[in-house]
Amino acid sequence: MDISLLPFPSRLNITSINKTEINGEPVKVIDKTLGREEYELSVCDGAVTVRASGDEGFFYAEKTLDQLKYQYGNMMPEMLIEDKPKYEYRSFMIDCCRHFFSVDEIKKMIDLCAAFKFNKFHWHLSEDQGWRIQIDKYPQLTEIGSVRHGTSLGKEVNNADYGGYYTKDEIREVVAYAKSLYIDTIPEIDLPGHTSALLASLPEMVCGDKKVEVKKTAGVFKDIICAGREKNYEIIFDILDEVCELFPYEYFHIGGDEAPKKQWKECPECQAKIKAEGLANEEELQGYFVNRISEYLRNKGKKVVSWNESLNGGNLNGEATIQFWLDGEKRYEKYPDHDIIVSDFFAYYMDYPYEMTPLKKTYCYDEKIAKKVIGVEAPVWTEYIPDFKRMTYLCFPRNIAVAQTGWCENKPSYEKFESDLCNLMGMFDTTDWAPKSDWNRNQLAQKIGTAKFFIDKLNKDFTKQLIGNMRDK
Repeated sequence: MDISLLPFPSRLNITSINKTEINGEPVKVIDKTLGREEYELSVCDGAVTVRASGDEGFFYAEKTLDQLKYQYGNMMPEMLIEDKPKYEYRSFMIDCCRHFFSVDEIKKMIDLCAAFKFNKFHWHLSEDQGWRIQIDKYPQLTEIGSVRHGTSLGKEVNNADYGGYYTKDEIREVVAYAKSLYIDTIPEIDLPGHTSALLASLPEMVCGDKKVEVKKTAGVFKDIICAGREKNYEIIFDILDEVCELFPYEYFHIGGDEAPKKQWKECPECQAKIKAEGLANEEELQGYFVNRISEYLRNKGKKVVSWNESLNGGNLNGEATIQFWLDGEKRYEKYPDHDIIVSDFFAYYMDYPYEMTPLKKTYCYDEKIAKKVIGVEAPVWTEYIPDFKRMTYLCFPRNIAVAQTGWCENKPSYEKFESDLCNLMGMFDTTDWAPKSDWNRNQLAQKIGTAKFFIDKLNKDFTKQLIGNMRDK
């Protein structure tokens, strides 16, 4: 008998091919010998019994039972399921900066991800193209930084103001909603790069005397926070204080990716800081910058997560958790002390089309790139995702493939996964999900689709930005 479950449990033993009619609600038994997210579920003699050490285990058992009820109704095979997650960190990420999503849309994504036992929501709240979180001490961040004056993202080209941000009450609402589904919400305030919206709002934080605007194009921009100016650390700590009050969980993401060092090389204050701290170069200055922020957050009971570029200087504090997205695996052999979250660009980035990242590629990716992998994450960046419908299409079912990897110690074959997925899709409103015909294209379709994706991104503003970046290097 082939039972479909997503994620598939650690151990499933069908004890009888005869079906038993279930009468009454599941019997819950507290068993403190089980782990926090672990559970056992048995179907026997007309009854369902669930054992768990607490609410999380019972919640995950309920999600499994929902899938069994969908397949069998009240007439279920007798079975014993023993189940626990492979990784403690099973995450999805939404970039709400390039395009903004309502509280209700965020909740819908949380609902979908909770159904597949994700337990972390990484909320990307600051970027070059928009600042999305209310900060009382610096109202300029939302008055100026939350609005860009025009958009030039691929085919989406216009001069209309585009903005939006979450009030503190809206943040609390989302955090509480996710908590009710046993999902921790992790904020990201990107530092020191991807900060054009921050610098447009607080121009005293940029190197030199220049004006920075909230960006309307995609790309990597040379404007980053001046790491040599002491006052900037005070401002950052003020912002972090207010954000920490809204997110009562262990992890805090501080970005750290794609921070060009051209301005730091030319900035007297940054060069003076390098000399004063005995640093070798600008990459070590970023390590120093991240270490100072990490220490501040650690004193507030937080653990920092940073993208893998923060390792470039070789002086990053070993307590920081590193989110891998694009880097050589040998890097982690050199720096073995860091916990690693895997979000491989080529397999787990949900914003790329199925022609570039087929469902099978996402599912079959080997995430074990380092000894201290603590989990996986499926990010969706939204430069070219203007609405919730497009985001849902790109994330599902690929998010479910990442969920399976995060949960299953010995995950089934791709063929089994796809079969289970097809059998269970009727449980959900899949109107906006990618249809099966899109999941895995042939090689010709992949080449055509990949070329079309990049051609569609080209416009006058993007080309000028790309040429400018090449000249700056």
